[in-house]
Amino acid sequence: MNNIDPVALFRLSVLGPIVSRERLERGELQLLLRQLALQEYAIPGSRRRHIGERTLQTWYYAWRREGVAGLASRPRADTGRSKLPEAVQAAVLAAKRENPQRSIRQIRLLLESAGVVARGTLSRCAVHRLLKVHGLSRIVGPAVVPQEKRSFVAEYAGSIWYGDVMHGPMFSFGGARRKTYLVSLFDDASRLVAHSAFCLSETALEIEGVLKQALLRRVSRA
Repeated sequence: MNNIDPVALFRLSVLGPIVSRERLERGELQLLLRQLALQEYAIPGSRRRHIGERTLQTWYYAWRREGVAGLASRPRADTGRSKLPEAVQAAVLAAKRENPQRSIRQIRLLLESAGVVARGTLSRCAVHRLLKVHGLSRIVGPAVVPQEKRSFVAEYAGSIWYGDVMHGPMFSFGGARRKTYLVSLFDDASRLVAHSAFCLSETALEIEGVLKQALLRRVSRA
């Protein structure tokens, strides 16, 4: 008994009311599984208190096939594999290796601003797992404010501007409900917002209009 996996022993104890039966009548298995799913358990390594009926059924049939050995914990087949596209994986690893003190949040923002991934689509957990597999999950170096490193940045303010569009609220215009878009222009060198304006679309024409407003503001302040 000392060689039995503790996880297997726990699962066997949960299934006790079922596996101790010599014979189950038709429909009785599902009834017993449903009753076990309603109970609370001290699950090892988890804060959950309940076990799903489908999980219990999987355990039961594993016990039927392999006995107690079938209830032992087994590593996932996809352990160590990332579901991220290879290009995204390469960009994440390159960003971390370029500056080991970059946090996951900084890496996500960097890839979003570079257009590698769409905004809000890169999972924090996915990045963490990928960095952990490659031994890059910890922020290394002294506990001081690091010097920011960028793969590219304009030398002078105003040399390069880039834009971003965020979906805004709905408003009534001429009796009709219209969606708005917040168009913002950023200065590459300083990372400051050059100008922002709400528009009724995110077309190139609207963005060009915001750019003209930004340039007029800059000339008027010169």
